[in-house]
Amino acid sequence: MPEHSPTTPRARRARRTPRIRALAALAATSAAALLLASCSASSDAATPATATVIEAVPSLPTSFAYDDGDFTYAGFEFQVNTNAQLIRNPYVENADGDLQQDYFSFEGELAESYDVSDDGLTYTFHLREGVLSQAGNELTADDVLWSYERKWNTASVAPLLSSPAIVDPARQFSKIDDYTVQITVDRAGDGFTLLALLANVSADIFDSTLLKEHESADDPYAVAWSAENGNYGFGAYMLESMTPGEELVLVANPNYYDGEPEVKKVIQRVVADAGTRTNLVRNDDVQVAVQLRPADLVELEESGAAQTFLADSINYSTAILNTTSGPFADEAVRTAFRYAMPYEQIIEEVYKGRAEAMTGFINPNYPGGTLEGLEPGSYQPEKAKEVLEAAGYTEPVPITILTSNGVPDAQEVAVQIQTYAADAGFDVSIDAVPVATANEKYYSKNFDAYIQRDQAISQSPPYELLLSYTKDSPLNNSGWTSDEYYAAVAEGVEAGDALSEAAGVAWNKAQQIWQAASPAVPIAFIEPSPAFSNTITGYANRSDAVIDFSNVTFVE
Repeated sequence: MPEHSPTTPRARRARRTPRIRALAALAATSAAALLLASCSASSDAATPATATVIEAVPSLPTSFAYDDGDFTYAGFEFQVNTNAQLIRNPYVENADGDLQQDYFSFEGELAESYDVSDDGLTYTFHLREGVLSQAGNELTADDVLWSYERKWNTASVAPLLSSPAIVDPARQFSKIDDYTVQITVDRAGDGFTLLALLANVSADIFDSTLLKEHESADDPYAVAWSAENGNYGFGAYMLESMTPGEELVLVANPNYYDGEPEVKKVIQRVVADAGTRTNLVRNDDVQVAVQLRPADLVELEESGAAQTFLADSINYSTAILNTTSGPFADEAVRTAFRYAMPYEQIIEEVYKGRAEAMTGFINPNYPGGTLEGLEPGSYQPEKAKEVLEAAGYTEPVPITILTSNGVPDAQEVAVQIQTYAADAGFDVSIDAVPVATANEKYYSKNFDAYIQRDQAISQSPPYELLLSYTKDSPLNNSGWTSDEYYAAVAEGVEAGDALSEAAGVAWNKAQQIWQAASPAVPIAFIEPSPAFSNTITGYANRSDAVIDFSNVTFVE
């Protein structure tokens, strides 16, 4: 397979020149004051001596097993730091001087290297020897095969995510010897997608020796056990303790193949309010704060009180529309809503310029890609009303927008839509709820529109196109399906190299079919939302948008 490297990034806005400005005094609630005092008094402050980093988070994982369905920010961050895959996307410095993943190339992780056959159908992975799990068991080819056996024989979403590159691990995966695994694909066009899949959390490799000890008749692959016991992988960190709703502690894995990371302990503390999380990192009472409001990120950047980051972002703000019931079951209403979206106002008023307009919804930077024929987002209220009137709607269409309190910008986006969509023929209500409630409503399709941050963890065009729209997938929350769309994606795979111009024509065709149906309305690519105190460094923007603490080091 040819080696791919990223194309020229989208035109970047200039990085702001930091300027010191007086900050208004901030009132704090008594609870926040107590938390600040607690953090300040802690002996766990980030220094090379204690090697501990404190992170302010809006919530903690609901499960320690990806198979068990925790697809939240907290769940992904836990998986990324406690598990490992065969390969990974390397970190590279972007045009803004920050680190981010190179989504179009791969390097060894648990596998030291891999080879590809001349016909592009066979991938041979050479495992590192002597790699130990958190429980002290050595990694072998049996762990790789068993991990995929578990993924395909439990309630894991891995089969849905991995198709069509991986459809039958029992047939496609084989053990050559204890340290060599071979994986075949049915079409050369699936090769890049295979590698992209193997480099993300759905491809975590488990300690099969440990998990087999905890199998039972009711839990044949120890999924339920691993959901409650986090140390069953080969990652850089391991779970030390968790107090639900309050605190989770990770400690460095002494068996990690790459050596113990510099940060020896990570303490995640739940701070529900985004403004309080900002205050904590501003004052260096915590060293990392995540899921912050864009306005607070701008303030931190301009004051120099903490570090914020720019990236060639693939994380985007989007409105998912429920096409199975309610007002958005009508394609005309979905189309009108696309024209009722105040894109520029959201970019400026909510994201304070830390966002870029989108055309389509997949990574626009992949080699061979084209945006030709796709309509960029544009607020056109009169056109929205024309579409509604042509479909027989003479009164404002009532819709409710669901938002999660764990995504602080989501409600601000919803408010902008509520204001501007009124002139486009919509009567908008907002349902702002806690994270758990939002997830329950979203995954049960109990919503009209849902504002979320989203991204495809694997940056392969066919994967991105199918991730949220595969038939019967639990991730197809819009409920939209289209045989014409699936056929266009298949054309791209049959073209061979997923990053070729020929494949790009098919990816573009699929996006045009998708845009005409409008099961979702992408709003803008948004910049990373965490902040680091000035005492640490090593942030890298990832496709899963979480923090890789193994890359974090202390500033001397």
